[in-house]
Amino acid sequence: MTLVLRKQTAEDRVEVRQPLDWGEDDYAVVDETPIGRIFKQQMAAGPKWVWFLQVAPVRPPNEGVADTIDEARAALAKRYEEVRRGKWRYRA
Repeated sequence: MTLVLRKQTAEDRVEVRQPLDWGEDDYAVVDETPIGRIFKQQMAAGPKWVWFLQVAPVRPPNEGVADTIDEARAALAKRYEEVRRGKWRYRA
C-alpha cells in the first residue's frame, strides 16, 4: 500500500471542488481515493502534525497528533491498514 500526500489545494483541483484557503502544510492522504488528511497546527506545546482518517464508519482511534509529518503519515497508514483488514467495525 502506497499512500500519497497531495496538497489540499491540488486535491481541490483533482476533485473539481471550489478551492478553499488551505495552508501550505495541509495535505490530502490518497490511496485510490482520498482516505484522510494531515495538517500542521500550532498547539501549546509547539507546532504539531494532526492526522485523521476519513473512511467511515470506523471506530476510534481515527485521529492523532505527531511531532513530524513522517510520524503522522505512519500512524495514519497503520490505522488505515487495520481498517482495510476489517478491524474497523463499529461497536457502540
